[in-house]
Amino acid sequence: MIPPAPHRAGPGGPTAAFAPVALLAALPVLASLWKQAPCLDAGWGGQEPFWRFCYSDLAVSTQTTDAGRGLGAWLSGDVPLDHPPLTAGLVSFVAGLGPDGDVLATQRWVVAVWAVLAVGFLALMAWWVRDAADGGDLDPRHVVLAPVAALTVLLSPDLLGVALATGGLWAWSRRHPALAGAMLGAGLLARTYPGLLLLVLAAHAWRTGRERELGRVATGAAGVIGVVALPLLLLEPGLLTRSWSLWNDSLAGLGSVWYLPTLAGSPWSAGVLTVVSVVGILTAVVLAGVLVLGAPTAPRVGAAALVLVAVVLVSGKAFPVQASLWLVPLVALAGLRWRDHLVWALAEGVHFVAVWLYLGGLSDANRSLPAGWYALALIARVAAVVWLAVRAWQTSTRPPGRAI
Repeated sequence: MIPPAPHRAGPGGPTAAFAPVALLAALPVLASLWKQAPCLDAGWGGQEPFWRFCYSDLAVSTQTTDAGRGLGAWLSGDVPLDHPPLTAGLVSFVAGLGPDGDVLATQRWVVAVWAVLAVGFLALMAWWVRDAADGGDLDPRHVVLAPVAALTVLLSPDLLGVALATGGLWAWSRRHPALAGAMLGAGLLARTYPGLLLLVLAAHAWRTGRERELGRVATGAAGVIGVVALPLLLLEPGLLTRSWSLWNDSLAGLGSVWYLPTLAGSPWSAGVLTVVSVVGILTAVVLAGVLVLGAPTAPRVGAAALVLVAVVLVSGKAFPVQASLWLVPLVALAGLRWRDHLVWALAEGVHFVAVWLYLGGLSDANRSLPAGWYALALIARVAAVVWLAVRAWQTSTRPPGRAI
């Protein structure tokens, strides 16, 4: 049984009381580094990373895009990283500081630096969860002890966008609307979904009588986006739109429920999948709005955000393993129980093993995980994410004083 979360105050003040929780942020990162050990030793090439469960897009893309050439090469369009601009810029900057002329050494450098950054990001997100004004009973250990973080934190640079999204929700809860807008605007440039959270804030402002603050939210978001986007438009406009253009043209990816037709031998076209994904996004926005505006009392912003992001993920054409990291802080901000968290984590763990065995087996039929078994793991994962959304909805719409 997991003991109760520490209270806000205590001997030595809130910072001292939070220090043990912050130290726990190293645990999922250390677990992820341990999982990466075979690839750190032998590299990320070939099929072995799938069998050893150490594949990392963060490391592989460093090699395939020649990110070691640095930020200047990325700004000139010569480093085709498939990330939104803020994330791609950070990865190319970090890679450019690594050793010259040795691809594996550069990959190790990028993973090592990202591990250090990840500890800081996780600790900061845990602090924001603990300090959220609408959640004195929220447990920050949902962030620093999340099994999903241990599985995914070094697979991609998604954590930058996740941290910015979490900070934006915290800033709104602490009545810093301009900062909330700035962080979510920056989050949009690091990973797309934080931009949708601006709509959650708009609905919450309407419900709670904070409409006047939306102007400052919009100003903060527009300011940050302008500061980043305008120089890129002048230097290389494609840097702003590359990741979204690739998404528009892509087929269903592993993890997506729309990959099931591909497993059955009848893949859907990119155009159809784009339409379906857009419908899913619109549905997610409507559901989050209904929750915020229709609940008996104003729900936590984190609960509405969890419903929105969960629906976007399960209805999208792409739901890679690392995308589950987006949900980690939202589970905490929604105030869900550890039971719900661990049920979801179990499904994520099963899918994590299944997806690498399935991919590794594509080159060796004798070692392949049958498509039917992978489909079961995929469906279980999607069902678990839907369960999180259902629980966030139930928790937000229950009558006051009634536990569920």
